[in-house]
Formats: sequence, structure tokens, C-alpha cells
Amino acid sequence: MCRPHDFNWLATGIGSLPLTDPEQAAALALEYCPEAPLWPQLPQRDFREHMDVQYSEALPGCVVDQANRRVFFDSSKDLTPELEMFYERYLAKDYGFFRLTECYAPGFYALRRALQKGLPPRARFLKGHITGPLTAGLAFKDETGRDIVHHPVLYDAVVKGLAMKAAWQIQELQPFGRPVIIFIDEPAIESLGSAFCAVSSVTVAEKLNEIIDAIHDLGGIAGLHCCGNADWPMLFGTRVDMVNFDAFGYLERVLLYPADIRKFLGRGGALAWGIVPTGPSTGSESADALVARLEGGLQRMERAGVERSSLARQSLITPSCGMGNLTPEAAVAILQLARDVADRMQSRRP
Repeated sequence: MCRPHDFNWLATGIGSLPLTDPEQAAALALEYCPEAPLWPQLPQRDFREHMDVQYSEALPGCVVDQANRRVFFDSSKDLTPELEMFYERYLAKDYGFFRLTECYAPGFYALRRALQKGLPPRARFLKGHITGPLTAGLAFKDETGRDIVHHPVLYDAVVKGLAMKAAWQIQELQPFGRPVIIFIDEPAIESLGSAFCAVSSVTVAEKLNEIIDAIHDLGGIAGLHCCGNADWPMLFGTRVDMVNFDAFGYLERVLLYPADIRKFLGRGGALAWGIVPTGPSTGSESADALVARLEGGLQRMERAGVERSSLARQSLITPSCGMGNLTPEAAVAILQLARDVADRMQSRRP
């Protein structure tokens, strides 16, 4: 059973922002998400901040070719020494070995420096993130272009490396005295079951649970972000504490599974409603219109037997996806809209 937390429609973000200055990006996260500040990924700043490359440090056999903006695993050489070192550090829970360095994640360090000067008065949680095991397994290739998900040993190392990077973030953020949320970002999960993904849902659930367990081991809250459609019963059936979905574009799809949602909420799970769109339609929506859209979903869940008070306690507001490819102006507008929607929902809370 998940640890109970009262989220009460707080607003947080997904991860990426279209800025190049880490301090400025961290300041935006603190301004618009003061209840759950997040560290920003800045893919427009550096190739190493793309969601696959960013978590590649310390992975055995991994080669980061900055000149050609390419990351791959060289499976043609003897990786035994690297694998032995990797698993020794993993078994020892040497989280520092798996750290994100400032070259790869300056936004993390910028947020930490800002927090050291003082937490926002409203801060109740802190948020980090990693790339999910399926997305990483399909994004990472070997030297021939073959997906790493089809290399059992290397894929196992990738999953364990992601778990340790999540754990390292928790270890680094816990001294600030707030519960730490780690989102597992899984955009590729939309391809599960298609001709483009020869991985079973059982395998994906196992890999997700492995990372979730590592987050729980350090007292963290495990969230799962999917910005498309997905095998929702499978996701709700993992040990995850929070499911973040695109409530603007896929609300109807998610609500097809009321029994799974009831069971998930009943064990203490939370829903992070990505109600503020980050796609082409962004720019014309108002906070009132998004609240009305959200209200329609809440009424359907009430009719399915979920109490409104429980929904309020177990719900958050987010943008529908990351914003690394947008303009800075659009990103600020989306953050402001998420803030406005959260404020309206909190004012309506019974």
C-alpha cells in the first residue's frame, strides 16, 4: 500500500524547459511550482541533457560522442571489467557512483543551490525524474543500431543504473526535509504492444517495479509519467504511487478503466492530471476552460464510486508533457496556466 500523502491539487512540472541558463530555469520552477519544485532538464543547452543521454553516466560500455551528438553501447569489446565494477557498486548501494554530474544535469545543481538559500514557504515536496526503462531500452542502441532492450545483460544494467540515479537524487534532496517525488518518464510506453515494440507488458511492469522499489527503499514517492495512451491497467497495477497522464488529450482513454483507478486510489495512489496542454493547441486555453474540462472527468469518476474528497487529496496538476522543444515564452505561459488551474482547484476543494 502506498504511503498516504495529501497533495490537494498542488502544481508541479514534468522536467524539461526550453532555457539554457540553469539558474533561471530553477527560478521558474520555484516561482510556478512552489509546493513541489522540480529540477529542470535543459535539452536546448547541451546534447547531454536529452532524456536518454542525461542518465548514461556510469553505464558499462556506454559511449557518449558529443561531436556527433550520439550515444551508444559498444558491445563489440570485452565489457567484463566495466560490468564487474558496475555491479559491485550497485550491490554496495554506492549511490554516489551513479550520480548525475553537473555537466549532465546543471539544473539539478542549480535547484539545490537555490534550496540551500531557503525553501519556498509553501514547499511540501521536492521533485526529480529519470527516464523510464522502456524508453531508455529503446533509445539506447549498440554499435550496430540494435536496441539495448534486446541485450539482456546491458539492458539489466541500464535499468539498475536508472534505479540508482533515482536513489541518488532522493539521497541528495532529503536533507531539505521534504518528501521527494521521482517521476519515471515513459513516453515510449505508448508503443507497447505495437509492431514497433517487441517487449511484453509483463517485462515492462517488472522493470518499472524494480525502479519503483529502489525509490521506495530510500523513502521516495514513485511517479510514472506517460504523455500518450498506454496500457493503463498494467500501469495502475504496478507498485507506483502516482500516475501522471495527459488529461487534456487522453482523459477519455484513461477513464475507460474505472475499476483499476478505484483500486489504485484505494491503496493510496495519486493521479497527476496533465490538464495543461503543451502541444499545438497551447495558447488559446484558459484556466476556467481547463477547470471545466477537469470537472467533467471528476464527475465521471464520482459516478464510478470515487469520493470527491479523496480525489482532491490524491490529485496534482501538471502540464501534459515536458516543454524542452517550446519557446521560453510558451513555457512560462504553460507554467502560469498550471499555477492558475491549481489555485482554482484548491479554492474549490471541499
